[in-house]
Amino acid sequence: MASNKTDPRVVKTRNSLRKALVYLMRRERLEDISVQKITEIANITRGTFYLHYKDKKDFIRSAMNELLDEFFDQVMVESEDLSFSKGQTVQVFSLQKAFQYIESEADIFDVLLNNKRNDFFYEQLYNRLSDQLSKFYVAIAETEEKPKVPLNLQISFIDSALLGLISHWLKDGMIYTSRYMTQSVGRMLEQLDSDNVPLLGFFSYETEPALQDIE
Repeated sequence: MASNKTDPRVVKTRNSLRKALVYLMRRERLEDISVQKITEIANITRGTFYLHYKDKKDFIRSAMNELLDEFFDQVMVESEDLSFSKGQTVQVFSLQKAFQYIESEADIFDVLLNNKRNDFFYEQLYNRLSDQLSKFYVAIAETEEKPKVPLNLQISFIDSALLGLISHWLKDGMIYTSRYMTQSVGRMLEQLDSDNVPLLGFFSYETEPALQDIE
């Protein structure tokens, strides 16, 4: 790429192209989306496109990675429970921040998670969440400890449950607020046995008080 990523013009161009991609993904399969279609929707020349990306594959990979980076930058927080990693802080997944972020970007996430013709983003999100869960387990696990439930099964269960829930929340038109979703998922997690599934500690589900809760 010829320009710096922080250049406002570069940011504007990348955002326009990404919005065009999401728009087209709602209507077509990824393999049917051409650079020509993307640039026409974004109102950007093909020459400008190729200043930033090698080809369509490079663009899609970069656009999805940027979306994932932005999401995880927002939702990963330092745990206040220092016992997780023997006196060291460890990053956990804030359900409140996640539901708030997805709620604010609902159009994008609905297209990316609920379009059967395009499951590329779902797979990338699943893999990124799996990586974070694995890092969390490494931080909290005792050296000689063997999990009562195999780690790969814990990760598959948590990934599938969370992403499936988010997908249906979006598909149903977000009839519940992000705050209500955080509280509800928190209650469900509390009912599960965290001794057997230690990865449940990866989720933080405390919510900030709503206006009606403040006297």
